[in-house]
Amino acid sequence: MKIDIVIVNGTVVDGSGGPAVKADIGIAGDRIVAVGDVGRVEGAAVLDATGKLVLPGFIDAHGHSDVGLYVNPQCESKLAQGITTEVMGNCGYSPFPLFDNTRHRYLLDPAGVDVDWATAEEYYDVVRKRGFAMNAVPQLGHIMIRGAVLDNQDRPATRAEIEQMKDMVRDAMEAGTRGLSTGLDYACSTVADLEEIVELVSVVAEYGGFYTSHLRGYSRNVLNSVAEAIEVGRRTGVRVQLSHLGIFGRKQWGYMDRMMELIERARADGVEVACDMMPYRTKGSWWAPRAIFPAEVHDWKRPWTENLPGIRLLLQDPVKRQALKEAVEARRARPKYGFHEEFVWFSDWRDIYIEELPTDSRFRTYIGASIAEAAEKEGMEPCDLYFDLVLHEGEEFGATCIQVNEDEFHRLLAAPWTMFGTDAIATEFDRLREPWNSIQPHPRHYGSFPRVLGKFVRDENRFPLADAVRRMSGLVADHFSLTDRGYLKPDHFADVVIVDPAIVGETATWREPNSYPLGIEHVIVNGKVAFENGHSTGAMAGQMLTRTN
Repeated sequence: MKIDIVIVNGTVVDGSGGPAVKADIGIAGDRIVAVGDVGRVEGAAVLDATGKLVLPGFIDAHGHSDVGLYVNPQCESKLAQGITTEVMGNCGYSPFPLFDNTRHRYLLDPAGVDVDWATAEEYYDVVRKRGFAMNAVPQLGHIMIRGAVLDNQDRPATRAEIEQMKDMVRDAMEAGTRGLSTGLDYACSTVADLEEIVELVSVVAEYGGFYTSHLRGYSRNVLNSVAEAIEVGRRTGVRVQLSHLGIFGRKQWGYMDRMMELIERARADGVEVACDMMPYRTKGSWWAPRAIFPAEVHDWKRPWTENLPGIRLLLQDPVKRQALKEAVEARRARPKYGFHEEFVWFSDWRDIYIEELPTDSRFRTYIGASIAEAAEKEGMEPCDLYFDLVLHEGEEFGATCIQVNEDEFHRLLAAPWTMFGTDAIATEFDRLREPWNSIQPHPRHYGSFPRVLGKFVRDENRFPLADAVRRMSGLVADHFSLTDRGYLKPDHFADVVIVDPAIVGETATWREPNSYPLGIEHVIVNGKVAFENGHSTGAMAGQMLTRTN
């Protein structure tokens, strides 16, 4: 047997949840052919993993690299954190089918990015011919077909329209698409009812596919939203994925017991339901200025450094400062309804945390504290303290909006059916401001999986290494039916990550999120080294993992 690559002297954690073992890995072509005492093989490239962990390639259970594969096929931000496969097409958005009335949809055909496909089959053909660096698991987005059929109207669908959508689901599944995603918090899907979703997912069930859902709500109605997604699985028999699960807002703290009970009971009843989450306690408005300032003052799609001069001018004028304070406090105090208010706006100064300040700032002792805590100690109103920090610390002031209970966050993070997702588009430093990615990046874009291994496993001992690896690889592969992936076993595809356990972790910060992590030494995709020593190799070995592939 000809072996192309041998990984020697490593500690292998195979993705099953079993204990780590000392073993070599032999790779021939795109497959693992040996796990054990392989030794050095004549003619084979040798990767010495002494003192390192050898793990299955991580599977991002929730990403948005649909167009990213086309415009940035190197996928550096994913490879750099050990991701070899991404489940994409989430939240009801997919890069197909495209019609004149849906081409404008978010993440699909943004200004400045021209695409030459319309159907699922055409999309697969285009990106395969161009090549890309990681594997991709495609889904059909409900918003794309609903927008096309209902001409983007957010209203109940007629029987004829549902039948038309079912035909479109069938077309996508016939082309090899793996499942259907919904974004029930987004127009034009907010009034799509349970019966509509069940009918569409029933078509997915005919092909052995799965259903993922950006739920109808993650705040006041989160329990009903979880129950609704579970009911889809109960009625159709498909596997269900609860996307970027979490409970947002202080008034909902305490809901976690009931939510986890719903999931556990459904699983005991035979419903194959699981979830993914980002390993950060932030929510949609992670960058505090977006949560705090009205849109006419702060454009969240522009970098903070570009917004800052205008905000400072307002804060230097006593009259305008007072007017802005009143606007901010009115926005904070008002009831929140719908995704863009519940998920983006803040309601409590206790949820705004000081993360970064310059070394000479007199406020540095408050790093890690909330604005409310710091203001109380300073004898100031919270809004005034925040304004002063913006005015005087400026570009070096970083703050986040965190509305997730810490204890509840860690309980969900450690659940045996919780996977991990970046909720991010594959990108690279030099392309951060291109049209499809013109938003304030989050540290998760670059450090999600290293954060799990470094912060939660090594530093805080939240759960065992083998369990974390299983929920990054084997569990995800099983849940999404990715045959021969997710495990370091003979005859499985050679998606492998070599990690330095002593240093693995994120380097991204809230103010400077575009920073690659540490400790990801080699990333192998389908038997080809795609990332090593902090750089992409240029290998385009990724595969579109369609149902028929």
